[in-house]
Amino acid sequence: MACRTEALIGVLGLLAASSGAAQDMPNPQAMQMQVQQIMQQRPREAEAAARAFLMLVAPDRVNGLDSLREQANVANNQPIVVLDGVPVSSPPAQDQYWMEVAQLTVQFDMVQKLSRRDSVRAQLVGKMFGLEANARAQQRVFRTASESNRPAIRGKIEALITQHFDLEDQLRALEIADIERRLVDVRAESQRRREKRAEFIKFAVDDIIRDAIRPR
Repeated sequence: MACRTEALIGVLGLLAASSGAAQDMPNPQAMQMQVQQIMQQRPREAEAAARAFLMLVAPDRVNGLDSLREQANVANNQPIVVLDGVPVSSPPAQDQYWMEVAQLTVQFDMVQKLSRRDSVRAQLVGKMFGLEANARAQQRVFRTASESNRPAIRGKIEALITQHFDLEDQLRALEIADIERRLVDVRAESQRRREKRAEFIKFAVDDIIRDAIRPR
């Protein structure tokens, strides 16, 4: 979950069927490019956006983001290693921090766009992203944990993903309800066309004839 946008893309897929909900939403490739661009350019406004988003969806993770930033700053003050005259890539702590910032910033933008059209879905998606932030934090802890502590951490991750799965189900229920409503409308329109079949045909034929005899 750390550097990929699969979860974010999956959420977008859940929204695709909703009427208007996915409009103006970025496509998966655009989201991936946004994440990579933020990681490379490291704009300060992205840090502010990431922090603001965490305050909304996972306020308990704000201190964790600050901790990642402190680790990145310490790494930034270390001498840059140069091999064969070429600087080595950024220290892992910096990459890890900006990876998290980029993910949160892109997610924040997605939720803001969605909220303009569907506040209910936006709230659910925000909760899902909050759970993902907590899962990524536990993932980072798992990497450095002792073998004896890893089962407990795995249990925490499983609990978070279980909640995430339940929220996905709620999103799917909304999509099903939308589809069922549209199906009712389509069936009603089909019935109306059948009932007025002769009238529709006559109107179309009359329109063709009028166009045929219209002066050119």
